[in-house]
Amino acid sequence: MRRLKGLWGLLACIGTLCADPAWGAERTVLVFAGDTAFGESYRLASESPAMAGDKRYLPSMTALLPLLKGGREVLLNLETPLARPGASAVEGKPYVHWADPEKAPAALKAAGVTAVGLANNHSMDQGPVGLAETVSRLEKARIRFGGAGENRTSAERPLLWRVPVGKRIVDVAVFFGFEYRKSYAKKYRFYAGEKAPGVAELDASRLEAAIRKTRGATPQALLVVFPHWGRNYGWKSEAQALLARKLVDAGADLVIGHGAHRFQEIESYRGKWILYGLGNFAFHSPGRYDRKSSPSYSFVARLELSDTKGSLRKALRLYPIQSDNVLTGFKSRPVTQQEFAEAESLLIERIEGQGARERVRPGKDSLGHHFEITLP
Repeated sequence: MRRLKGLWGLLACIGTLCADPAWGAERTVLVFAGDTAFGESYRLASESPAMAGDKRYLPSMTALLPLLKGGREVLLNLETPLARPGASAVEGKPYVHWADPEKAPAALKAAGVTAVGLANNHSMDQGPVGLAETVSRLEKARIRFGGAGENRTSAERPLLWRVPVGKRIVDVAVFFGFEYRKSYAKKYRFYAGEKAPGVAELDASRLEAAIRKTRGATPQALLVVFPHWGRNYGWKSEAQALLARKLVDAGADLVIGHGAHRFQEIESYRGKWILYGLGNFAFHSPGRYDRKSSPSYSFVARLELSDTKGSLRKALRLYPIQSDNVLTGFKSRPVTQQEFAEAESLLIERIEGQGARERVRPGKDSLGHHFEITLP
């Protein structure tokens, strides 16, 4: 317990506090975004016009940058090693990713990204050597990370933020994990072990224990779980639902998942909120939305914390974005009014939890169309 409290005291954040008259109080914004990879490993002719030169990096995110602006912390799921392909690449695995180790982190930094999650099905595509280079490149760019490490202990360590909101400090812990898949454990050796590097496995019992431990050490902390799970281009599975509810039972305040390449359902459970899937942020693959008959909408989530007359107010705004690169020319963007209406129809009918639909309010602000949820 002493060591955990010491970490909270040592970690400091660099960011910007925002003032918004509509809120009537000083506020801090934390941004969560989904799967991100710049597509170097695809090398498809159809990408050439949009991806020529350095267009695949910062220019491809231009329309999304306002959604990150003002975020004291901006966390996304980095779904590629920051390493070139080499002899250490995983053999026999479909879709083995790599990224330019200089241009990719520079683009993330320029976009305002402060942290990335590495617990996913691509961080170890270039093996332990590629993971080590990824860590080195992130550290050089001063981008923090969670969800992977030199052993299981370091891979499972939560990302800790101390967030000033008005005159108070809010402690935030973000937990990571990639769902267990037999081939990734036995064949590809993705998961970190006692003495082996890799990504954090989404192990229910270990994660529940970590959440309870953190809650015991810092009772007022905001605990967020950022898991990589689910079926590509599909709605949530029963396994996702069972695990998410266990994590809330253990003490998690908010679950924000990713991995399906499109948004998934939202659920209110025991007063807490579960976002089963954010979808993509800037993920430069051709995509299979038409082939899978799947909606191509994703979310950027902005968690807005404000200190109003001595009370901490928490509101989550979900901004739908269009993730189909065939439609956008590999430049994801906020949805149009017509697309928002379709996304709203898809989402509202699948919101779960007593009284939950009434608490998900559609709206529009200077950043675009969104859904707003007031958190407990």
